[in-house]
This record gives sequence, structure tokens and C-alpha cells, in this order.
Amino acid sequence: MATTDPGGRHRLARLVIQHRTKLGWHKVQAADASGLTITTYMRVEKGQSVRDITYAKIERAFGWAPGACMAVIEGATELQQAGEEVEGVRIAPAVQTADGVRQAVQHAVIATLPDTPAGKMAKLSEGVLEELRKRGIVQVSDEDSTP
Repeated sequence: MATTDPGGRHRLARLVIQHRTKLGWHKVQAADASGLTITTYMRVEKGQSVRDITYAKIERAFGWAPGACMAVIEGATELQQAGEEVEGVRIAPAVQTADGVRQAVQHAVIATLPDTPAGKMAKLSEGVLEELRKRGIVQVSDEDSTP
């Protein structure tokens, strides 16, 4: 789902332009690296509304952590870099909260299966969260407990 916060989108646009320039890329190179058309890529740099999958593609191309673009749109002032590279794959920093897990699953589903209904996405998120809890990767917090 695309965001409707123009201030957040313009904050992200400035950071995208700064990072593209830092990489020494022209707009066409950034669009190609992201797997986007130049028109769609330019919408991001202009702070216009795009689909969430567009942000996921930019995150991968620029080496940012999954969800970094949405975090900026929602108020973060910096883009989080993805973690270390292992066998050619960038590993996202560990998620430590239940909400972080839910958001990560949602972004992954949107990026890979954009037509997935919200109910199925929520069920998948809870299943992943439960499995991570069983393995001790995510701890149950007071906010996650049911009274």
C-alpha cells in the first residue's frame, strides 16, 4: 500500500538523491539497478506516491535495510544500511521487537507476493513471530501478551 504522507516522501526523496549522487549514479543507472522504469524511479526522487514494492526495490539496489524507506517516510531522519554481506546476500539487522517482525514479514510479502490479502499476510506474520519466539530469537514482551 502506498503512503499518503507527502512530507515523508519528500524527506525520502532528498535522501535517495543524496545516496544516488554519493554512489556516482545517474538517474537511469539508479533506475536500472533498482529494476524500475525511469518514470517510476523519478516519482520517488520527486516525492510522489509509489507502491511499497518500489521502495523495496530501491532498498535492495542501494544496500539499505528492508523497510528503511518506510521508516524515513514515517519520520526517521537517516536510512538504515543493511547488515553484513554473506555469500553475496545482504543480511538485514536483527529485528528485536514483535512489531519489527510483523513489519519485516509484511514488507517481504509485499515485495514478493504483492497480491496477498491482508488477512493471509497477518497470519503469516504471526506464524513467523511464533516460530522466532520458540527459537528464542524474539522474546515475548508485555505488549505482546494477552491478558
